[in-house]
Amino acid sequence: MSSSPPPSYHSDLQALLAFKNSLSHDPYDSLHDWSPRHSFCNWTAILCSSRHQRVLSLNLTGMSLLGPISPFLGNLSFLTVLALKNNNFQGQIPPQLGKLSRLRILRLSLNQLEGSIPTTLTSCHSSEVLILSYNFLSSTIPSQLGHLSQLEIIYLGRNQLTGTIPPSLGNLSSLIDLQLSNNNLHGSIPIQLGMLTQLRVLYLHQNNLTGIIPPSLGNLSSLTNLSLEYNIVHGSIPIELGMFTQLRLLVLRGNNLTGTIPPSLGNLSSLTNLDLGQNRIHGSIPIQLGMLTQLRVLYLHQNNLTGTIPPSLGNLSSLTNLDLGRNRIHGSIPIQLGMLTQLRVLYLHQNNLTGIIPPSLGNLSSLTNLSLGYNILHGSIPIELSMLSQLKELYLEQNKLNGSIPIELGMLSQLIKLYLRYNSLTGVIPF
Repeated sequence: MSSSPPPSYHSDLQALLAFKNSLSHDPYDSLHDWSPRHSFCNWTAILCSSRHQRVLSLNLTGMSLLGPISPFLGNLSFLTVLALKNNNFQGQIPPQLGKLSRLRILRLSLNQLEGSIPTTLTSCHSSEVLILSYNFLSSTIPSQLGHLSQLEIIYLGRNQLTGTIPPSLGNLSSLIDLQLSNNNLHGSIPIQLGMLTQLRVLYLHQNNLTGIIPPSLGNLSSLTNLSLEYNIVHGSIPIELGMFTQLRLLVLRGNNLTGTIPPSLGNLSSLTNLDLGQNRIHGSIPIQLGMLTQLRVLYLHQNNLTGTIPPSLGNLSSLTNLDLGRNRIHGSIPIQLGMLTQLRVLYLHQNNLTGIIPPSLGNLSSLTNLSLGYNILHGSIPIELSMLSQLKELYLEQNKLNGSIPIELGMLSQLIKLYLRYNSLTGVIPF
């Protein structure tokens, strides 16, 4: 005779059936085999331990299930992975999930969950991954999260969280990825985040954060991505940010930053994306930025930059997007920009640029957008621009250009926007 299952088996069984029964819609009949007639270890989305026949993992990602998350899941005491991502779960996160002492991974993103983050989750001392992004969670980030010493990943972005960033998060010495973006967080960036020496990704963008960028962030020697865009951060860019030798993405756009661009940013040899646009940064563009040979995107637009465009930017052979528009840059356009053969977008509009349009820009064979309007450029339109076969938009308006409009521009078969007004050009538009 076969032995009857132990009580722990029945406990897991009842928890799973309660979860299924709480669902209001299973559009793809994903749980069709969830029946007590068969061992739940053979059910869809369930992984069991071979020794104890207990549920280790419940992965229902992307099944479009509708309903609440059953509190009875808190009875799955052996559970290490709970993945309910990309469904239509509603209501609050059950506090009972805090009973899952073995839980390592909790993925509840891309649902319709609301309410607060239960403080009971901080009892899950084995937690390594906490992903609650893309929901409607409100209230504050529990400071007790700082007690989960095993945490490596925290995704709380795209919610409606308020309050401040808990300084206790600086205790999470194993953390490699912290994403709190697209919420309603306020207050300053805690200096304690500079203690997260294993951190690779820090996304705090699109909140209401104030204060300065803590120089302590310069201690994050493993950081590859830093995004603080669209907050209300003020003060200058700390020179310590130039110590991020692994950094690939630095986005500080849309704040109230002042001061100058630190030449130390030229030390960021791995950088591919530098966006300091829409601030109040002044001074000149450091020639050291020309050392960033991996750079693909450089946005310095809508600041108070003065000085000239460094010819060293012509060394950025991987650059695809360059936007220096809406500043107070003067001098001529360096002929060296014609060396940027990967460039697709070049925006230099609304500055005080003088001189001629360099014929070398005709070498930019990948260019789709060229905006030089609202400057003080003179001379004729170079015939070499007709070599830009990928060009879709050409803005040369409000300059002091003269001479005839090159008929060769009519060869630009991709061109859909051409702005030449408020110059002294003659001839006909060749289209």
